[in-house]
Amino acid sequence: YQRRVRGLVINTLFIECTTVFDSAPVIPLSHPVGESIDYNTTSPYWVLYKQCDASWGSHRLGTCTLTICQAGCAMSSVAMMLKTKGVNVNPGTLDTWLTDHGGYANGCDIIWSKPDAYGKTVFQSIETASESAICSGLSAGHGIIANVRGGSHWVLLTSCAGGGVYNVNDPGFNQAQYHQSDILREAVYH
Repeated sequence: YQRRVRGLVINTLFIECTTVFDSAPVIPLSHPVGESIDYNTTSPYWVLYKQCDASWGSHRLGTCTLTICQAGCAMSSVAMMLKTKGVNVNPGTLDTWLTDHGGYANGCDIIWSKPDAYGKTVFQSIETASESAICSGLSAGHGIIANVRGGSHWVLLTSCAGGGVYNVNDPGFNQAQYHQSDILREAVYH
Protein backbone atom coordinates (compact mmCIF):
# COMPACT_ATOMS: atom_id res chain seq x y z
CA TYR A 1 0.00 0.00 0.00
CA GLN A 2 1.08 3.56 -0.52
CA ARG A 3 0.56 6.91 1.16
CA ARG A 4 2.03 10.38 0.58
CA VAL A 5 3.63 12.23 3.49
CA ARG A 6 5.33 15.62 2.95
CA GLY A 7 6.39 14.87 -0.63
CA LEU A 8 7.49 11.30 0.06
CA VAL A 9 5.73 8.24 -1.22
CA ILE A 10 5.86 5.73 1.59
CA ASN A 11 5.29 2.09 0.72
CA THR A 12 5.39 -0.86 3.02
CA LEU A 13 8.69 -2.01 1.48
CA PHE A 14 10.50 1.19 0.51
CA ILE A 15 10.64 4.96 0.49
CA GLU A 16 11.17 6.78 -2.80
CA CYS A 17 12.90 10.12 -2.98
CA THR A 18 10.35 12.37 -4.66
CA THR A 19 11.59 15.82 -3.72
CA VAL A 20 12.12 18.32 -6.52
CA PHE A 21 15.88 18.67 -6.77
CA ASP A 22 18.18 21.48 -7.80
CA SER A 23 20.25 20.20 -10.72
CA ALA A 24 23.40 22.33 -10.36
CA PRO A 25 26.31 19.96 -9.72
CA VAL A 26 28.59 19.92 -6.71
CA ILE A 27 31.88 18.86 -8.23
CA PRO A 28 34.75 17.65 -6.07
CA LEU A 29 37.76 19.86 -6.81
CA SER A 30 38.00 20.30 -10.61
CA HIS A 31 36.68 16.93 -11.76
CA PRO A 32 34.25 17.23 -14.72
CA VAL A 33 30.69 15.99 -14.21
CA GLY A 34 30.19 12.50 -15.64
CA GLU A 35 33.77 12.10 -16.82
CA SER A 36 35.51 8.87 -15.87
CA ILE A 37 38.96 8.94 -14.31
CA ASP A 38 41.53 6.32 -13.48
CA TYR A 39 40.24 4.90 -10.22
CA ASN A 40 42.52 4.21 -7.31
CA THR A 41 41.77 3.78 -3.64
CA THR A 42 43.48 6.99 -2.53
CA SER A 43 41.72 9.28 -5.01
CA PRO A 44 39.06 11.69 -3.69
CA TYR A 45 37.58 11.77 -7.20
CA TRP A 46 34.31 9.98 -7.85
CA VAL A 47 32.16 10.66 -10.88
CA LEU A 48 29.22 12.96 -10.14
CA TYR A 49 25.86 12.60 -11.85
CA LYS A 50 22.71 14.58 -11.13
CA GLN A 51 19.44 12.67 -11.34
CA CYS A 52 17.67 15.69 -12.85
CA ASP A 53 20.19 16.12 -15.67
CA ALA A 54 18.37 17.01 -18.90
CA SER A 55 19.84 13.94 -20.63
CA TRP A 56 17.88 11.49 -18.43
CA GLY A 57 15.94 13.31 -15.69
CA SER A 58 12.59 13.07 -17.50
CA HIS A 59 12.97 9.36 -18.34
CA ARG A 60 10.67 6.99 -16.50
CA LEU A 61 12.45 5.14 -13.68
CA GLY A 62 12.10 1.40 -14.19
CA THR A 63 8.47 0.61 -14.87
CA CYS A 64 6.87 2.88 -12.28
CA THR A 65 5.22 6.22 -12.99
CA LEU A 66 8.02 8.31 -11.48
CA THR A 67 10.96 9.79 -13.39
CA ILE A 68 14.68 9.50 -12.69
CA CYS A 69 14.56 13.12 -11.52
CA GLN A 70 11.75 12.36 -9.08
CA ALA A 71 12.98 9.07 -7.59
CA GLY A 72 16.30 8.03 -9.13
CA CYS A 73 18.68 8.88 -6.29
CA ALA A 74 19.70 5.30 -5.41
CA MET A 75 20.13 4.26 -9.04
CA SER A 76 22.04 7.47 -9.87
CA SER A 77 24.36 6.83 -6.92
CA VAL A 78 25.01 3.31 -8.22
CA ALA A 79 25.70 4.78 -11.69
CA MET A 80 28.31 7.13 -10.16
CA MET A 81 30.00 4.23 -8.39
CA LEU A 82 30.01 2.03 -11.50
CA LYS A 83 31.31 4.79 -13.79
CA THR A 84 34.14 5.55 -11.37
CA LYS A 85 35.04 1.87 -11.39
CA GLY A 86 35.22 1.82 -15.18
CA VAL A 87 31.74 0.79 -16.33
CA ASN A 88 30.47 2.93 -19.20
CA VAL A 89 27.11 3.95 -17.68
CA ASN A 90 25.20 7.03 -16.65
CA PRO A 91 21.80 7.17 -14.90
CA GLY A 92 19.95 6.94 -18.22
CA THR A 93 21.82 3.92 -19.56
CA LEU A 94 21.89 2.16 -16.18
CA ASP A 95 18.14 2.65 -15.76
CA THR A 96 17.53 1.12 -19.19
CA TRP A 97 19.82 -1.81 -18.41
CA LEU A 98 18.20 -2.42 -15.00
CA THR A 99 14.71 -2.25 -16.54
CA ASP A 100 15.67 -4.73 -19.27
CA HIS A 101 17.44 -7.13 -16.86
CA GLY A 102 15.00 -7.33 -13.93
CA GLY A 103 16.96 -4.84 -11.85
CA TYR A 104 13.96 -3.28 -10.13
CA ALA A 105 11.45 -4.60 -7.61
CA ASN A 106 8.02 -2.98 -7.39
CA GLY A 107 8.67 -1.07 -10.61
CA CYS A 108 11.42 1.28 -9.45
CA ASP A 109 13.16 -0.05 -6.32
CA ILE A 110 16.71 -0.96 -7.29
CA ILE A 111 17.77 -4.54 -6.63
CA TRP A 112 21.16 -3.71 -5.15
CA SER A 113 22.93 -6.86 -6.38
CA LYS A 114 21.91 -6.54 -10.07
CA PRO A 115 24.75 -4.14 -11.01
CA ASP A 116 27.23 -6.87 -10.01
CA ALA A 117 26.57 -8.33 -13.48
CA TYR A 118 28.91 -5.66 -14.87
CA GLY A 119 31.77 -7.48 -13.13
CA LYS A 120 33.21 -4.47 -11.25
CA THR A 121 31.41 -4.76 -7.91
CA VAL A 122 30.04 -7.32 -5.49
CA PHE A 123 27.12 -6.14 -3.39
CA GLN A 124 27.72 -7.08 0.25
CA SER A 125 24.66 -5.98 2.19
CA ILE A 126 22.62 -3.16 3.60
CA GLU A 127 24.44 -2.20 6.80
CA THR A 128 24.43 0.29 9.61
CA ALA A 129 28.15 0.73 10.06
CA SER A 130 30.29 2.78 12.42
CA GLU A 131 32.33 5.74 11.23
CA SER A 132 35.55 3.71 11.46
CA ALA A 133 34.07 0.87 9.38
CA ILE A 134 32.78 3.30 6.74
CA CYS A 135 36.11 5.16 6.55
CA SER A 136 37.99 1.87 6.33
CA GLY A 137 35.72 0.76 3.49
CA LEU A 138 36.13 4.02 1.62
CA SER A 139 39.91 3.83 2.02
CA ALA A 140 39.78 0.32 0.54
CA GLY A 141 37.88 1.67 -2.49
CA HIS A 142 34.52 0.15 -1.60
CA GLY A 143 31.40 1.72 -3.02
CA ILE A 144 29.20 2.92 -0.15
CA ILE A 145 25.81 4.42 -0.89
CA ALA A 146 24.19 6.02 2.14
CA ASN A 147 20.51 6.48 2.94
CA VAL A 148 20.03 10.01 4.30
CA ARG A 149 17.37 12.69 4.83
CA GLY A 150 15.26 10.55 7.11
CA GLY A 151 15.36 7.61 4.72
CA SER A 152 14.07 9.50 1.67
CA HIS A 153 17.32 9.91 -0.27
CA TRP A 154 20.52 8.04 -1.27
CA VAL A 155 24.00 9.50 -1.88
CA LEU A 156 27.42 8.13 -2.79
CA LEU A 157 29.95 8.52 0.01
CA THR A 158 33.31 9.60 -1.43
CA SER A 159 35.60 10.14 1.57
CA CYS A 160 35.77 10.80 5.28
CA ALA A 161 36.22 14.40 6.35
CA GLY A 162 36.69 13.51 10.04
CA GLY A 163 34.58 14.03 13.10
CA GLY A 164 31.76 11.87 11.76
CA VAL A 165 31.44 13.92 8.56
CA TYR A 166 31.51 12.37 5.08
CA ASN A 167 32.11 13.97 1.69
CA VAL A 168 29.47 12.85 -0.78
CA ASN A 169 28.34 13.04 -4.35
CA ASP A 170 24.67 13.86 -3.91
CA PRO A 171 22.64 13.21 -7.07
CA GLY A 172 19.69 15.31 -5.97
CA PHE A 173 20.77 18.11 -3.68
CA ASN A 174 23.66 20.56 -3.72
CA GLN A 175 25.07 19.14 -0.53
CA ALA A 176 28.71 18.07 -0.35
CA GLN A 177 28.71 16.55 3.15
CA TYR A 178 26.54 14.56 5.54
CA HIS A 179 27.14 13.67 9.17
CA GLN A 180 27.10 10.16 10.60
CA SER A 181 23.87 11.04 12.41
CA ASP A 182 22.22 11.78 9.02
CA ILE A 183 22.84 8.24 7.76
CA LEU A 184 20.26 5.54 8.43
CA ARG A 185 21.95 2.69 6.56
CA GLU A 186 24.39 1.98 3.74
CA ALA A 187 24.42 -0.22 0.66
CA VAL A 188 27.97 -1.61 0.54
CA TYR A 189 29.83 -2.86 -2.53
CA HIS A 190 33.28 -4.43 -2.73
